[in-house]
Amino acid sequence: MGLVECISFRWSPGLGDPTIFGWLTVAAYLVAAVFSFQRARNEFAAIPPQTGDLKFFWLTVAGLLFLLAINKQMDFQSLLTAGGRCVAQAQGWYGMRRSVQAGFIIGLMIASAGVFGLALWALRRHIRQQRLVLAGLFILIVFVLMRASSFHHMDQFINTRIMGVRMNWLFELGSLGMIIAGARKRRLFVKASSAVSPQGS
Repeated sequence: MGLVECISFRWSPGLGDPTIFGWLTVAAYLVAAVFSFQRARNEFAAIPPQTGDLKFFWLTVAGLLFLLAINKQMDFQSLLTAGGRCVAQAQGWYGMRRSVQAGFIIGLMIASAGVFGLALWALRRHIRQQRLVLAGLFILIVFVLMRASSFHHMDQFINTRIMGVRMNWLFELGSLGMIIAGARKRRLFVKASSAVSPQGS
């Protein structure tokens, strides 16, 4: 069996979470992406030059959230997992796949921590104002890495239900709510400032 046939056998396009909460999460991703893009646009229109680093940050957040919204239902991490298993079978190290998978996840965690650390350094002058968004992003990144690991105990944890609500819904919707609130914060502040500004000034 060729690599393409093997992947096609293990994975096929489809909806990853065709439930009400699944579609609600997709909508939350898209809303967060739209507000993040609007925040980036506001930063482009801002006069103080020190907000330049925020423009790139919010554009990056908007793009990341849009991609995660698509991935939420397309479930591309399952495609990656299927491809890895097929490559492992073809190259004869399928019995070591757990060790390779663990190494891959650890490497991904280190890379993510490095990127997040660079983001904190780039936003060092704005961390206090962006702490809600940064906290939401951190929780979301941790959740995505947990889901991508596909380890049995991780799958059990994120699928645990608390009063009928799954942990993955709490992680995703909670972190996205924090990002949306943080993205709207400046917009509401600008509106409030405009409302109290003297007429004709």
